[in-house]
Amino acid sequence: MALITQQIIRSENLRRIYRLIDRNANISRATLAGITDLSKTTVSSLVDELIRGGYVVDCGAGISSHQGRRPNALQVHGDGNVVAVISWRRARLDAALVSSDSRILFRTEAPLSAPSEGVKQIKRVFSRKLLPAAGDARVMGVCIIIPGIVDEERQSLFSTVIGVDFNDLVVPQLREALAGYPLCFLNDTACFAYAERVFTPVQEPYFAYVNVSAGVGACLFAEGRMLRGAGAMATQFGHFSIDRDGPACSCGGRGCLECLVGENALGMRAARRGVPVPEGGRLLFSDVAAMADAGNENAQALIADLGRDLACGISNLISLFNPSLVVVGGTGTNLGPAFLAEIRISLQDMGFGEFVRRVKVKYSRLGLGAELTGAAQYYIDTHYDFSGNTQQQLFLR
Repeated sequence: MALITQQIIRSENLRRIYRLIDRNANISRATLAGITDLSKTTVSSLVDELIRGGYVVDCGAGISSHQGRRPNALQVHGDGNVVAVISWRRARLDAALVSSDSRILFRTEAPLSAPSEGVKQIKRVFSRKLLPAAGDARVMGVCIIIPGIVDEERQSLFSTVIGVDFNDLVVPQLREALAGYPLCFLNDTACFAYAERVFTPVQEPYFAYVNVSAGVGACLFAEGRMLRGAGAMATQFGHFSIDRDGPACSCGGRGCLECLVGENALGMRAARRGVPVPEGGRLLFSDVAAMADAGNENAQALIADLGRDLACGISNLISLFNPSLVVVGGTGTNLGPAFLAEIRISLQDMGFGEFVRRVKVKYSRLGLGAELTGAAQYYIDTHYDFSGNTQQQLFLR
């Protein structure tokens, strides 16, 4: 038992040292020892193990402000280690190789005509596109992102967007299809939120990330830690009802944020406001913003409607969680400054005033590719075992 405990501690320390090197390029062993509670001998041993494993590179003598021998600078070996990330969406897969230092090295798409094609197409994209593109680089694992719930306890997925039910055998099927590689399932909003937390970086200890895209989701951070992991089990913000007599939602409820503010509901909202809707009813946030910028008053009114509705949901989230920052991301940011302004204005008259007045609301500064880099970074920071014990494991949180 003592040996197992020591192995766990060493594995955690390897991940910790790797993360510090990743976040602080050209850091030295001495500096690592100074900002951790580990001895110089222990730090040197951990760094040497990461170098032998091919995860870290010693770049030789670095720059120092002190006289005497300059300490060696350390960097992660990004090109030699990659994470395969596949975002499973309603009509397509968005797949990428992300280097361990968070660069997208390769990216491709594949169409999906039906939910039943998902597993087969994921296997095809991984074996025919991602693995060849990886070349000699080590594939540290495979992350599958879904716009839905990842249930660790039941080892299953649920998503009304991509048509996967808790009873579907998607998890075991993908484990078989991608045998030999660690497999991690993550929620899309959580991936965006983690990218915001790490890459921006967010300094506030309590913050909420709200993803307005095809649907609506939220991820919460308390004292810098994501609540309940990246499986969307902490909150189903998109299914918070703001109108009990509102339109029926796919979840069985009525008036959910997702069926009022999500991009999938935009055609319905636009038609009611007199905004032109293309044949087939598919309208994008960017389309509405373009019409509003061109002076279409109905489009401008629609953006205001959407902003007020989202503000109603956010005000309740603030009353429950009391964050100091709310970041709005996803394709909803394509609605432009008017959408954000309406959210801020409407919040002033909603919710518990003492909490609401202290909250900053802003757009994410990261693009949509942050979903992919956020997934890879979360997997490395949370699950990957630099001792080499991750092979074929399954991660559902």
